[in-house]
Amino acid sequence: MYISTYMIKEVEKYKAIGEEIRLRILRVLVKAQQELCVCEIVDVLEKPQYNISKNLSILRKAELVEEQRAGKLMMYKVINDNLINKKIFESISVITCDNNPVFKNDFSNLKKRLSIRKNGKCVVTYRK
Repeated sequence: MYISTYMIKEVEKYKAIGEEIRLRILRVLVKAQQELCVCEIVDVLEKPQYNISKNLSILRKAELVEEQRAGKLMMYKVINDNLINKKIFESISVITCDNNPVFKNDFSNLKKRLSIRKNGKCVVTYRK
């Protein structure tokens, strides 16, 4: 079967979101509507840092998120500058968390984690 080189990026995007941790990371980044430090994502999802970093790398390669260094911190945000990404993020944001305790917990943790920022910046030392 032949897949055009134009389709490879789109296929990679859908493969990337087809795993629970990556879907949760994207939901948190879409919900936050701002850059998040990797340590904030670790705290929100309550998963080991190596697991989060590995999955962020996959999302980055699929061109769904971008990273930027801020001193010692590595910050991540969604890439929302093309139609396919916008539609993917739109569909992710409409997944309801009413009946999903994992998503509910993620959003609750996100709210708590963002509330401890100082001057809008990550406070690395926070741990539950």
